[in-house]
Amino acid sequence: MRKPPSVWFHRPRQPSRTVFILALLLLTALSVISPAGAQTAPAAPIEFKAALAGWQAALEKAANRVARGALDEAEYQTLRMELSGLLEQAHQATAAAVTEMAVNQQLAEALGAPPAEGALAEAAAVAAERQRLARIIAELDGRGRQAELIATRADILMRTATDKRMRQFTDTLFKRGPLPLNRSTWTALPPQAAFLRDRVSQAFSATADDPAWADQGFELAAAFLVALGLAWPVRRWLLGRFGRRRDITHPTRRQRVVALAVEVVGRCLLTVLPTVALALALRQIMAGDPKTLPLQALIAAAAGGAAFFLFFSGLAAAILAPDRPAWRLSALDPVPARSLVNRITLFAVGVGVAGGAVVLQRTMLSPPELQAVTGFGTMLLATATLMFLLPGKLWVPRSAGPAPEAGRDAGPEPSGGSWVQLRHIGGVIALATLGASIAGFHNLSIYVGMLALATIAVAGLLLPLRGVAHEGVAMVMERERGPLAELRRLLVRSEKGVQAADWCARVMIDVGLIALAAVILLPLSGIDWTELQGFVDTFMRGVTVGGVRLAPADIIAAILLFSAAVMVTRHVQRVLDVRVLQRLQIDRGVQNSIKTGVGYFGFMVALLVAIGALGLDLSNLALIAGALSVGIGFGLQNVVSNFAAGLILLVERPIKVGDWVVVGDMEGVVKRISVRATELQTFQRASVIIPNSELVSKAVVNWTFKDKFGRIDIKIGVEYGSDLKLVRETLLACATAHPRVATMPAPMVVFKDFGASSLDFELRCFIPDVDFFLPTASDLRFAIAESFDRAGIAIPFNQQVMHIPQLDGLRDFLDRRSPPRQPPAASQLETITPNSWTGNVGSR
Repeated sequence: MRKPPSVWFHRPRQPSRTVFILALLLLTALSVISPAGAQTAPAAPIEFKAALAGWQAALEKAANRVARGALDEAEYQTLRMELSGLLEQAHQATAAAVTEMAVNQQLAEALGAPPAEGALAEAAAVAAERQRLARIIAELDGRGRQAELIATRADILMRTATDKRMRQFTDTLFKRGPLPLNRSTWTALPPQAAFLRDRVSQAFSATADDPAWADQGFELAAAFLVALGLAWPVRRWLLGRFGRRRDITHPTRRQRVVALAVEVVGRCLLTVLPTVALALALRQIMAGDPKTLPLQALIAAAAGGAAFFLFFSGLAAAILAPDRPAWRLSALDPVPARSLVNRITLFAVGVGVAGGAVVLQRTMLSPPELQAVTGFGTMLLATATLMFLLPGKLWVPRSAGPAPEAGRDAGPEPSGGSWVQLRHIGGVIALATLGASIAGFHNLSIYVGMLALATIAVAGLLLPLRGVAHEGVAMVMERERGPLAELRRLLVRSEKGVQAADWCARVMIDVGLIALAAVILLPLSGIDWTELQGFVDTFMRGVTVGGVRLAPADIIAAILLFSAAVMVTRHVQRVLDVRVLQRLQIDRGVQNSIKTGVGYFGFMVALLVAIGALGLDLSNLALIAGALSVGIGFGLQNVVSNFAAGLILLVERPIKVGDWVVVGDMEGVVKRISVRATELQTFQRASVIIPNSELVSKAVVNWTFKDKFGRIDIKIGVEYGSDLKLVRETLLACATAHPRVATMPAPMVVFKDFGASSLDFELRCFIPDVDFFLPTASDLRFAIAESFDRAGIAIPFNQQVMHIPQLDGLRDFLDRRSPPRQPPAASQLETITPNSWTGNVGSR
């Protein structure tokens, strides 16, 4: 019996931050160097001819064995291991030949092309070296082709053996045996049962008469008691420390998920493992004695039945928590939950008995009639106990209850999610297995039933593990301090980035758990471990397309290395920003340019690392890029132009982050300078995305290019006849009284012009920080208005003079069209001259 290898997991001590960064940098450097080294390092010398003869002989032997007849499990495993080793050796020989041939081809190319016909002959030494290299290249090419042929033959034989084994498995699965309800089947049972009883009695007698076995049995019982004494305190400590505590009446979801996982471990694994360990130890002790085979079968059956019962009953109690509803994750009512636990315990009893019977008949090599009857009995018992779990009244949510309908109490609808509805599928599978057993397909019914139970068991273990893993991801995403928070900030910073990282982590956890479930369940479905490993190796090896090998392993490595390089780059940016640039007290725009340049450099390094991990030839990529450069140039010329302009902005820095700029009719503060565009935030809080090429090719007004010192110009007009010296003194007093106006240069008043309606002045003053431009200008205007009002200085309205030469004709025309009216009083008469009339005629 094959035993799965034990894997010991060990949690290393967390290294310091500096060691962590240095390790990532070393890993990055090695990933860049390793592909080149792999292409030039020569393989170890192989006696190829002798190896080829051995491979051919092994292939002939394997082909004869595959063609001879049926393969049992041991022969199939041996054959597959031999062919797998041969296939790996052939692949190594092919890779070594290709590598050595590439080296010799480079040497041959160094000699140059052979002289043309009629040209001067080359030196004899050069010609001899050229011929020697040609022979070596031809030999290596033939060696690689022969090794590839061997690998292909080995792969074909492996596939043939696998297909043959699957056909044998399918034939055995659908082989029809005696009908369990047939009278002739029951007639043959008494002698078969008596024969098995005698075998079991002989096995007990042989065991009881063996004094060595009695001593070993005493030691084994003592060891079992010691193991049980260790497992029980550990179980109690786990459940008491991390399980469902009585002093917590309102646990959080995180506490309930962790408690569920602990309950599953304590109630399922820590109770099943001692039983299984005892059974395995007993079978190991009795393995060398053929007389004890029936007793070994009974031990295996008893252990299997007990394991089934302990696991499923413990799983029901752990998930449903009938005694502590506050800790239950499912939305079931307490009363149905308690009833459901009792029925699942009854189902566990039936499954335990059925599982023990199945193990017994498999290991005892029972006659077909006895197998038919016991198989039918086990399927009937398991199906009958499962039917008790199907009623909908057992799956009532907490908030739901019986709903009256048509004058009578209607049964409550089952609830709890799609997983609750899976019980109907379980019922259908149970009835189908029972029908297959009645029809004589005993192997098929047992196969389907055991696979279904294994699926339930694996789901019961992995779903709590999934919940704990998801809660762990949530804790990492929510944590604000510590190394985990620092690692999260290295990867993502924005809220959307955190949400995306949380979703990706949860998806990766689900994919990993599904892969783990597949690894556990696929061998139970008929796929062997070696076959599964072969499938994984073939998948990870990838395929070759156009001379380029696309391997998922290389792609995963490239993604991990790229992520690690980007993470290191962001950490360097952060350390550079916080610990270096801010202490240098340089301009913020310069800091942003340096940090952005480091980010671009790190991204390019990460990209090169990923390309190196993929094993792509950069020369081929250069040829492809050159062929596509013309078409890409026409299609992406604006993108390339903006990229080049972005580099110019970062190097020359005509604008920086935080500058107040005016671009065309857009005015605002620079928030971000990226590779393609620059983000400008207007004073209305609107974001404007401006291509970098426009910032380089067009005129840009930068209010804060060198410093934030700026001038405010306030234009104002006073009426004719005002005291000009008083106006000047008043304006200067308003400027010097403001706290944000600079004293050097001093404010000044400029008499700009004689306007049409006013005397035009302009107040010019400087402020140290143009960020206060609008508030300072507004304050000055308020102060000027108040000061002019106190000083009696008037600000005139705009006046307009209209000249109408034919005023008399216009008056006669208006008099003829207007109705007769009383003549105005003398006091209301106004004097109108024909050459000038100032007033508003629109109302007339």
